[in-house]
Amino acid sequence: KYVFPPLNLLSRDKKKSGGTSNAELKNTASQLQQTLANFGVKVKITDVSCGPTVTRYELSPEQGVKVSKIVSLADDIRIEAPIPGKSAVGIEVPNKETTGVMLGDLIASPEFKQNPSPISFAVGKDIAGKVVVANIAKMPHVLIAGATGSGKSVCINSIIMSILYKAHPDDVK
Repeated sequence: KYVFPPLNLLSRDKKKSGGTSNAELKNTASQLQQTLANFGVKVKITDVSCGPTVTRYELSPEQGVKVSKIVSLADDIRIEAPIPGKSAVGIEVPNKETTGVMLGDLIASPEFKQNPSPISFAVGKDIAGKVVVANIAKMPHVLIAGATGSGKSVCINSIIMSILYKAHPDDVK
């Protein structure tokens, strides 16, 4: 009888807290608000989503402020205007310290465990730090491309490991 490999074989994040403290998030949010106010754009910070590498600040412009005015101020920052499904503008700020995304944490997550497909795989975490799981069966083609050192081999190994933790070896054939 086949026994699935134990999760303790995979590395997990030892520190469970995020890399950015609440005080830092509030400080950056107030700096964003003040900077935009200096340019005559009054906004209210409605939400903060802290991911592994960037933090997205959701801004709700005051009445009469056009989104194009905020977008025109973008030089070195990424602006998502508007955020899909919301009436807010997102400004993405790189975190001072990136947080590693460990495969053991992804495979142990409810999102991965509860996915019914035996050929689902752990992709990583989105900008809000939520686990993303994909199903190979729903992909007509997969192209893994990128520059040297960008993580192509890590991606392929993550796909293989995810399948080995999800499917019986006879099914993997």
